[in-house]
Amino acid sequence: MPLRVGIALTLVLAALVSACDDDSGPSPPPGPLAEALTEIGGGGEQGSLGVGWTEPELARGAGVGPRLMAAALGPNAQSVVEVAPGLRRRFGFDPLTARRLVSVGGSYAFGLRLDDIDGSGLRDALMQTGGHAKQNDDDVHLVDVGPYAQVPEPLLRSGVFGLGARNAFQPDYTVLAISATSRAALLGHDGRLIDQPIYRAAADCLGDVVVARMVPERLLLSVEVGIELVAAGIGRDREVLCVLGGTDGRAEATADALRASLAPDARDPRTGEPLSKLIQPGASVETSSYEGVAVVRAQVTPVAGERGFFFGTIARGSLVQMISGR
Repeated sequence: MPLRVGIALTLVLAALVSACDDDSGPSPPPGPLAEALTEIGGGGEQGSLGVGWTEPELARGAGVGPRLMAAALGPNAQSVVEVAPGLRRRFGFDPLTARRLVSVGGSYAFGLRLDDIDGSGLRDALMQTGGHAKQNDDDVHLVDVGPYAQVPEPLLRSGVFGLGARNAFQPDYTVLAISATSRAALLGHDGRLIDQPIYRAAADCLGDVVVARMVPERLLLSVEVGIELVAAGIGRDREVLCVLGGTDGRAEATADALRASLAPDARDPRTGEPLSKLIQPGASVETSSYEGVAVVRAQVTPVAGERGFFFGTIARGSLVQMISGR
């Protein structure tokens, strides 16, 4: 065998072996949202876990304030942002100075992770009110206070709702959660969200937003409309809605429903308010596919002073009607 042919065959075989050994899966899309999803676990398949995300410094740079950061994280986690000044006075940390805020849950948050936040002052307060601490194999301090979903008195007095029964503390992050399961997800256990195509598709569809919220279909209004996940995000000048999963036919029907729902003369299906008061004319709706996941992407420009349009449709329960055409 000629030397060059032998070398070529050796290189091909080495490449094949390397490919077989590489089980890391497809690369995630770029950007800070996808990066956050690499550190969160517990999603499983079929979009079973909702996510809220923001990076406060990034959000402020795009003109997005605390109200919308809080809305992205969902009820319960929202309260942690809303009472940030009190938490700073009582425990020495300010959620709005975190490098990143990530919540997991559904229609409300089951837990919140605050990155680059030292919550040792809160940890000490929880221990003084009956908290039980242990260290896991990663040297993370786990602090349990009372039964499932109980809000410990120090947090309750500060105005925090829902969270604090199961917590985790490290010098570079703090986790406040309802349950051990949600805490484990925020610590990255039980499979990374980014390994599921539905979450990669969501991050790719949302693009360069600075706050985002993802909600599984069954947790929107406890109904099924033939999709898997919705994701909403806010960028500097635009707002994005992504409807993910289901069949190609379902995607086309969703796109048609959204075009009608976002037309200049449309009204909110729940409140009857003209959408012209909330968004500018010219909404765009497109369909695509990402790693086999059907994607419908809608983009709108809010009227001045009315940012958070898609977040509002989720909170009001309007979104299901808008994407189903009912």
